Order: sequence, then C-alpha cells, then structure tokens
Amino acid sequence: MNYIYHYDLAAILICIIVGGLFYSKKHFPSKSNRLFLTIGALIITASVFDVISVFTLTHIDTVPIWFNYLVNCTFFLAFNCTYIVYFIYILLITERNKEPYGKVVKIVNSVVLLYINFVILTTPWLKLVFYFEGNEYKHGPLHVSLYVVAFIMLGGCIFTILTSKRKINNMHLITTCVIAVISIVAILVQFVWNELLLVDFVAALLFFMLFHSLQNPDEYLDKELDIFNMKAFLQKIVNLSGKKRGFTVLAFEIEGFQFVDQFMGVESGNDLLAVVVKDCLKELKGDLYHLDGTKFAYIFDKNSKEIEEYADWLKWRFVTAFRVNRVAVNLSLRLCKVDFPEVASTREEMLNAITSSLEQAKEENSYDVIEATKEAIEKHQRSAIISHILKGAVRNKSFDVYFQPIYSFEDRAFSAAEALVRLQDPELGFIPPDEFIPIAEQNGLILEVGDIVFHKVCEFLQSSEVTNLGIRYVEVNLSMVQCIQEDLHKHLKAIMDRYEIPYHMIDFEVTETFSTSDNRILMNNMSNLIDSGCTFAVDDYGTGFSNADYLIEFPFDLVKIDKSVVWSATDNEKAMKVLEHTAAMIRSLGLKIVAEGVETFEQVLMLRSMRCEFLQGYYFSKPLPPDQYIEFLRNAEVCIKEKLTDRLAMLS
Repeated sequence: MNYIYHYDLAAILICIIVGGLFYSKKHFPSKSNRLFLTIGALIITASVFDVISVFTLTHIDTVPIWFNYLVNCTFFLAFNCTYIVYFIYILLITERNKEPYGKVVKIVNSVVLLYINFVILTTPWLKLVFYFEGNEYKHGPLHVSLYVVAFIMLGGCIFTILTSKRKINNMHLITTCVIAVISIVAILVQFVWNELLLVDFVAALLFFMLFHSLQNPDEYLDKELDIFNMKAFLQKIVNLSGKKRGFTVLAFEIEGFQFVDQFMGVESGNDLLAVVVKDCLKELKGDLYHLDGTKFAYIFDKNSKEIEEYADWLKWRFVTAFRVNRVAVNLSLRLCKVDFPEVASTREEMLNAITSSLEQAKEENSYDVIEATKEAIEKHQRSAIISHILKGAVRNKSFDVYFQPIYSFEDRAFSAAEALVRLQDPELGFIPPDEFIPIAEQNGLILEVGDIVFHKVCEFLQSSEVTNLGIRYVEVNLSMVQCIQEDLHKHLKAIMDRYEIPYHMIDFEVTETFSTSDNRILMNNMSNLIDSGCTFAVDDYGTGFSNADYLIEFPFDLVKIDKSVVWSATDNEKAMKVLEHTAAMIRSLGLKIVAEGVETFEQVLMLRSMRCEFLQGYYFSKPLPPDQYIEFLRNAEVCIKEKLTDRLAMLS
C-alpha cells in the first residue's frame, strides 16, 4: 500500500513552529498551558511514529516484528491519548472539571484510558488492534473501537462546550466546536482511506488554531507593560485554590495619574506607569499582575515575611517623585492585603475584597496597608446593590415620602411636619436614609432624589386636606449638593408654582455642614426663597462642629436640635447644662427651636422648661405615609389630650 506520509511531516513542522512561538513569548504557567503543550507533544509523537510506520510496514520482511509492533502501538497510544487530553483541556477551560459532571467525565476518561492501554499494549500477544500475517499488516477485531473512542471523546468535547456557553465567549465556543467537528471528519476520512495519513495533519492545524484563540500567551499579558494581566491573575487564583493552599494577595492602587493625563497627555501617563512598573520589577521579585487602570497585585504564600517587606518598599518608593519627560511627578499609593481562603474563597470574592479595601483606604485617607475583612466586603457589596437599587428608584420615581408630625406649644397643635424620604426594596426591605443618601451623593443621584421628593411633597400638599387640618408648613431637607446649585431658587419655585403651593408652606432644612459649601451661592438661594415667603431651618444642630457664626450670618428662622443632644441631656447633668445654654443662645438670637428625638414625657417637660417652641419625635408619632398622616391629624386632639393635656393637668 502506498501511504501518503507528507501530511505527517507537515504536522510535525506545524507543531514545532507553534511550540517555538509559544516559548518565544512570556507565558503564564497554568494547567491549561501544560495540557496544551501535552496535546502538541502527542501530535508530534503520533506523526513521527506514523511516518516511521510507513517505512517499517513497507519493509516488513527486513524490519524485526517486535519493532513494527512497538512503532504502531506507540502511534495508536499517542493518537487516542490526544483526544483524551483534549477532552480534559475542554473541561478545564469551561471550568466544569470540579462539577459533578466533571467528576463523571474524569471517571469515563480513566476507564477509556485503561481500555485503550489494555487493547493496544496487549496487541502483540492478543492481536486485538492489528497483527502481522506473513508479510502483511492486518486490522484486529478491536481496531475500529479506537476510532469509536476518538469519536466519543470529540463528541463529549462538543457537548461540554455547548452546555458551557456562560463560561466561555462566543469566539472560543466556535473555535473549540470547529476543532472537534473537523477532527471527527478527518478521522472518518482516514478510516475510509487508510493510505491517506491526514488525521495528524488536521490535528496539527487545529493545534495551531488553539494557540491563536484559547491558548495564546498574549491573552495573559499586558503588552505595553510586559507583565501579567487580570486574566492571568484570576487564573492564578484558580490554580492556587485548586491546590487547597492558603495565600495572601498584596494589592495596591496608584493615585495621581489624572493630573499627568490632563496636563501632560495620556501618552506621558502611560510612560509614567511603565516607569513605575520597571522600578517594581527591578527591586521586587515575583510576578506583578496588572489588574486594571492603576491597580496591581502580588501573590505570596500565607504569612510570608516578604509581604511586609514589599509593602514597606512600595511605601518608601512612592515618597520619592517619579520622573517622566524630565518632569518630577509625585504619586500616592493605597495598599491592601487579602487572605485566601479566610477572607476570600473565590476569585470573584478576591476582586471584591481588593476593590472594597482600596475604597476603604481612600475613604479613611490611609496610606498604610488595609487588611481586608469579610465585613468590609459585605459592606462594599451592599453599597453596590443599594447603588443599583437607587438608580432604579430614580428611574421609576419609586421613593416614598413619609411625614412626621411636629407639635407646636404656641398653636397647641401639630401645625407642622417634616417630610422624610423612604426607600423600600423587595429583597433588602427598608433601606435607612442615612445609608442610601450618602451613596446617592457619591454616585451623583442626590439631585434627582431631592427633585422626586420635593415633587411628591408638593403633590401631597396640593391634593390633601392638610391645610384644613391645621398644617401651616412642611419641612423639606435640602442636600449640600442642591444648596450649591446657582439656580436652585428658580427651580424650587417653579415646582411650587406648578402645584400652586403657597411659598410660606415650605420650610427648607439644611444641615450645619452646609458651611463647607459655597456660601455665596447658598446665601443667594436663601435670600430669593425667603423673599418669596419660604423659611429656612438648620437641621441636626449640635452634631459635628456646631458654630453660632452661621446662625448669625444666614437668615434662618428655625434651629432643629439633634436627637443625640436631647437624649444625652436626659441622663447626663453636663449634657443638660449644654442643652440649656444652647437653647438660651438660640432664643437670644431671635430663632425658634425644634427639638428632635422626643420619646418620653420627661423629655417633653425638660424641653418645655427650656422654652422650646416645637417638639418632634416618637413620643407623638413615628414618620407616617401620607394616608396614615392624614388620619393622625384627624385624631390629633385625642393624641394631644392623652400625651400632654391630661398628664400636664396631673402635675399642676
């Protein structure tokens, strides 16, 4: 028989070229790399022994029979093992090797491997795959089964790929399926035309396709910085977690590039980043991973002394300026470390831990190493979830507005109320304002939230009977971001005009932290709104750095004493004295006092003795949704009689 062995020679050449290209580049050490190279080695082995078998089979009369058996058995072993290893490779890249499915497949692979080893290695004696009769090479009874095994392995690859669409992208899915299908066709062709030694050549071409798609070393490299990238980092986490060995990640983020990019250009920023990386590679051993932007990471064995050494060197290095294009640039550094598996047990958790810890470092303005904790990760994840919920609530205008009654000693009635925003989520339930409002401020949604709340307050005042029930005004909170909007007064009056709400029915509250904003803009907004009939109140007075100067400087009408001040004065004599002097000072400025957080009758008496004009708190009512608030006002006289009139009468 005239065998066409030139395809095998081409296959050997292709595999050698691919191997050379692979090793010519910086490649990431991984199990998938080892399996990939094993596939190449098996293809070369099968091709080499296929070519040798052409010579031995055409010279059966001169080549020892044992050598013919050795050559052909080696070919069949390499041929079939190629597809078994490829199946294992597919399991790995689709991340199904640890699933129950993967465990079943591993058992099947083991059984198949035992089978092919048995039928091939016993062939010289049992003649199961092939045998020699005189000077003629013949197929044994189980010769076809080896091709069936190859079909089964390739069919399993296709099934695994098609059922793992979420694990690999479309390009990889198409490539792996094409490889499997073409391999099946090539095996069928060679099975029909035995003299056409095509299967190893096709396998080599597909090996080349693997190199340029799934196993390209460039996929694991940041080409500009010549270090491993995020994909390599995540793969390393998977590799180490598979060994069930603890390790620690030291991650850091570099700050200051915004200035470089803005004033020197993005190209200079990239050059500077390359200088930073070059310094790290020169002084610090081990692999440096570029996560994204200006975030980097090292991976250490658990409790390694190098962690502290690396962190100290990094902090020392960033004290000194870097030079780019003859310009000295100062950069700053945030660092964190994350233990695996105590804090993060998956690659996703590791990334979350790094992100949350570096954010914590920024919030605390810390330049020390932040040690990640599960609590910090959970806080970061909850913050991200709430941010997503906020965006949906803004889009759907699904915030609720509750009203908390405010009692007036002068009116002897609940003649005012504070409008309070509420956020409910089907899964998280009630989300407190002191949790979601800071998040809304951080992600730039606070203006939209404030707008939605004010629209709902005006809509409620327009459609309800509150004025007939004795309500003279409603307090509405303004955020610091709203206060520094130059046209805020025009915007708010336009909304009130739309709903035909008298200006005097709105009292705007600003916290005492407003003085850190642009006072000129705030004063202009206040003056315009006050001239129209609105009033202003200082909210949460007594918290932070309370200062009487802005009570004098700004035209406030009310001062709301924070609940923490009221509560402290209840059982602390010094706090009581502070509250007394604070109330006296506020009254001396001609301002009215609203005491928040009133929860007991004793607090009512205390605040009454200090001549506080208004009381607000759970002693009278918690914040209520609009319909319940209206019902409360209808029965307000009963509440006042029970909570105040009768109890005061008993004391007199």
